[in-house]
Amino acid sequence: MTKTRLTAALTLALLVAPVTQAAKYRIVELPIADKGASSFSSAINESGTVTVNVKTPYNIPIDLTLLDFESTILVDNLTDIQAASNGDFNINDYSFLLAFIRSKDGLQSGQQISDTISFFVSENSADYIPGFDQRSMPDNEFALSTNTTVRDINNAGLAVGRGEGFYSKVPYTNAEGNELVYVVRDKGVRGFVSNGNTVIDLPAPSSLLGGYSEAFGINESNQVVGYGTTAFLSDTLETSLADCLNEELVDHDDDPDTEVRLLRGDIPVESCISSLVSTFSAAPTSYAQLRGLIWQIDDSGNLLDTKELGLLFEPEEDDTLNYASQATAINDNGIAVGSSNGQYTEGDTTVTRNYAAIFENDQVINITPNPEQAVARTSTTISTAVDINNDNLVTGYQVKSVNGKNRTKFFVYDMNSQELTFPNDFFLGSSSVPMDINNNGLVVGFGEVDASLTGRRKEGFLYNHTTEEFFPIRDLISCDSPYTILQANSINDQGQIAATALHQDLVRDARGDLPLDDEGMPLEVFEDAVVSVLLEPIEGGQVESCAKPSDEINRERQGAGSLWLFSFGLLVLVWRRFRH
Repeated sequence: MTKTRLTAALTLALLVAPVTQAAKYRIVELPIADKGASSFSSAINESGTVTVNVKTPYNIPIDLTLLDFESTILVDNLTDIQAASNGDFNINDYSFLLAFIRSKDGLQSGQQISDTISFFVSENSADYIPGFDQRSMPDNEFALSTNTTVRDINNAGLAVGRGEGFYSKVPYTNAEGNELVYVVRDKGVRGFVSNGNTVIDLPAPSSLLGGYSEAFGINESNQVVGYGTTAFLSDTLETSLADCLNEELVDHDDDPDTEVRLLRGDIPVESCISSLVSTFSAAPTSYAQLRGLIWQIDDSGNLLDTKELGLLFEPEEDDTLNYASQATAINDNGIAVGSSNGQYTEGDTTVTRNYAAIFENDQVINITPNPEQAVARTSTTISTAVDINNDNLVTGYQVKSVNGKNRTKFFVYDMNSQELTFPNDFFLGSSSVPMDINNNGLVVGFGEVDASLTGRRKEGFLYNHTTEEFFPIRDLISCDSPYTILQANSINDQGQIAATALHQDLVRDARGDLPLDDEGMPLEVFEDAVVSVLLEPIEGGQVESCAKPSDEINRERQGAGSLWLFSFGLLVLVWRRFRH
């Protein structure tokens, strides 16, 4: 992820230093708790800036113009409707209105609310990354209507990710004379580069309805990798778009009350296009071919070039199946990694699966060319490459059969020696997934730490490829730490780790404030929370000898059994994995 080359001795010394202080890492909770209900780190650069994605944001601005304060549901449920209609909400009315607005998510008649937003975060500050969001609310506030997910950041502070098109309001008077307002967007999901408050759009080569693209990684030369639409499979969307744009009135025999009607119906053209955009964005592979892409950005933020990446094989001319590739990371040598559809033969059958791939110049190289076990072949994914450092060490995971069950096992592949290794992880039947590798050969990720009847708990790990040592993160932090490290998401060359943790945090209301008691005093009520943290190396630190609980087989840390909370963390895995 971060590409500045530092001496390997710095980080290795942290693992073998003399004993002068307890633990290898201290945990710093990032100042993001007041931004949303949960937060997930995605990347860290050499200056220690972390990109963080926040779920269920607090303090959403409410658009009063899209609410009918004379409607029965608002009249019956708001405690102070007069104040609310003027934008002066008590917390109960504010929470109700948010729930009411969210119940209309996806409808063009109501305000849209972000589910995920992003930030640049340091130990002392959190700065909003707007993506395609715009300032359109009173007091020049951002609308917080679009979902934004940031995945990587380079040392110049350029962050990359994906964002939804902005939602705008379109007034319309229908044939019956009713004045309506439609909430629409002109494009779906697009990759972007964020440079402070400047957003650089990363369009796909095929841009019908705005196309579809996502960005996953960036190097120090401002090469951005991801994937996007490169060809459409049929003219279905093009025909539908033409119908939206057609202003000609046509006979409509099955409507006795109207002699003529627009092809799109009695709706504004923006509404018609927005519906098509939503349909396309929800399932782009149903309509278009997706290929890995490399966008070249200059220092001023101008898009100079877009390169399309290939597949692991060349489809036959009469092959009508939709194949795809994706790039997830790129090093400073310009070598990208990710995944691609590949094929293998099983008897008389040709099977298509996803394989970890290297994209070098115009070559596409398969890291794991053959499925090892028959059981593993039942998975749609054989393997995926996640990251590559400047020594051309690639990390990823492969689906393997362990005791008759499919498990993902992380690997390190050395392009120079063409050696593929699968390190020992938490235990034989554990699934493990890497998230990042730095230029010192240190890999971070997460894996299953036990297999109980109620679920398979996951925690973060650190692996040193040079010394072939595997460390559960819990062994590198203080024994009495209140945090359980669910995922180690990114590591820079100084050994700082951006991670996602579970711990007890104060309950906050929809504004992000602490709830008050009857006397107006803050209530200190605690609950399990998923938060972004920074793991700082301790010079001279040592692994502590922690007392083990008697039921260690199914429990490693008190309070870590809130499995539902970790379901949010699966987003981080999805951000990295091949998307169908």
